[in-house]
Amino acid sequence: MAVSVITSTEDLERLAPQWEELWRTSPQATPFQSPHWLLPWWRSFGSDAPYVIASTNGKLDALAPLYILRDDDSGESLGMFIGTGVSDYLDILGDIEPLADAIASADCQMWDLQQLRPSSPILSMPLRDGWSDNVEDQEACPVLALDEFETSMSTHALKKLRYYRRCAERLGTVEYESATHDSLDSLLGSLFELHAARWQRRGLPGVLADETTQQFHREVARRMLDGGALRMYAMRIDGRIRAVFYGFAHHETVYYYLSGYDPELEKISIGNTLVAHAIDEARANGAKVFDFLRGAEEYKYAWGAKDRMNRRRQLFPG
Repeated sequence: MAVSVITSTEDLERLAPQWEELWRTSPQATPFQSPHWLLPWWRSFGSDAPYVIASTNGKLDALAPLYILRDDDSGESLGMFIGTGVSDYLDILGDIEPLADAIASADCQMWDLQQLRPSSPILSMPLRDGWSDNVEDQEACPVLALDEFETSMSTHALKKLRYYRRCAERLGTVEYESATHDSLDSLLGSLFELHAARWQRRGLPGVLADETTQQFHREVARRMLDGGALRMYAMRIDGRIRAVFYGFAHHETVYYYLSGYDPELEKISIGNTLVAHAIDEARANGAKVFDFLRGAEEYKYAWGAKDRMNRRRQLFPG
């Protein structure tokens, strides 16, 4: 077994094929640990140098996608996961044991490891002599077990969903389409426009407003589509796109990342109608879990989702 630390973007890019294989075979992995997500994040938002720890034993068997921010003036340093900020889950891939020494030996004053699921090996990693830590709850991620879907929603909520579907059908012919290589750019453009339109009514730009973020998602969506992990649906009424669902799938779980819908149709809950379609597709394709990701918005619980709490662990070397 050999452990190495990758500190250049070029070496990180060369690791992508092995990284993808490890991600696909890691049972606890999510789309946010994949190279499809983290390499575009690094190119769009990364700074300083990566500190990616790789363990190989004939092939790549563990990976910690980290980086360290350094302030040359003050000499301060902070270590974090690549993807921090826009990623709903962050973690290592594989076993923590071969990676722990490289984490401990880094020239880093504090590790701030965020958005860890309760099962994360980071949370159970023993402290080194002289180290201290702080562990705290961070954000709730409501999760829906799809085998309980038909019983988890109230009768009232199901009636409302059927009513909203009928309202949409009264406006014209309702059609759903999945993103393809030919339609992806068009659907992403509609997502950006519809998401912005909704937030502009509140006097806010929305999280997809700037060009860097849009380019990041263009690259992510293309890579996820190539890898079979994209779940993107458009809802058309009389041919016009009125809502777009943007999510991912991995290991029998569908992840609902973002959506955009025409604010003029908010009163007939067109967003929830499209989510219902995404849930139907997830069940039809054998998914067991529909993950609404971060945020305790009320509509998520109407589907019967239950909280799973992300945690944060900060490590302070002695």
